[in-house]
Amino acid sequence: MKQKSKAHDKVMPPLSLSELCSEAADHVAKARISLFNDSYDAEVALLHLDEAIFCLKRLLAHGRSTDINGASVNGASATLRSA
Repeated sequence: MKQKSKAHDKVMPPLSLSELCSEAADHVAKARISLFNDSYDAEVALLHLDEAIFCLKRLLAHGRSTDINGASVNGASATLRSA
């Protein structure tokens, strides 16, 4: 069985918070379309949901590494630019 590559297996360039939110929303929308169109492709839907979760994890990591003003916390450098 051929294994599909996932986008998050590659090094991802830094994205703004709005770009990450938009990407997560796009993946959720594509998952929904995969489930509710005529072909009903659950595997593709799950792949899109995995990608959306990955985007949300990156948002969470950014939130944990910065304070309310966007400064790094505990020496952690922020990998995302603020919107």
